[in-house]
Amino acid sequence: MKTLFAVLLLAASTVQADDGWGTLFTSPAERSGALQRGQGPAGTGQRFDGEVRGRHGVTRWVDGQQRREAPDGLKPGQRRVDGRVREAYEPDPS
Repeated sequence: MKTLFAVLLLAASTVQADDGWGTLFTSPAERSGALQRGQGPAGTGQRFDGEVRGRHGVTRWVDGQQRREAPDGLKPGQRRVDGRVREAYEPDPS
């Protein structure tokens, strides 16, 4: 029984699959490459990453940079590619 468990544990540790965690467990270099792909060709887009509201005000992140102002016409999670607003689930134009 212990041998079977050890074999299964070893087999499970070698399998690599898309775990669906997104950018939670990626390096800054991996994130910057993936996020730049969402901006479209030649960086023509703008991405509103999110905002945090606290007792000292609101902090927003736009294109990975901390900002005070939100981009016009975008809600958190949206991006503007070639003048068109896209949701996070929409694919990039080819």
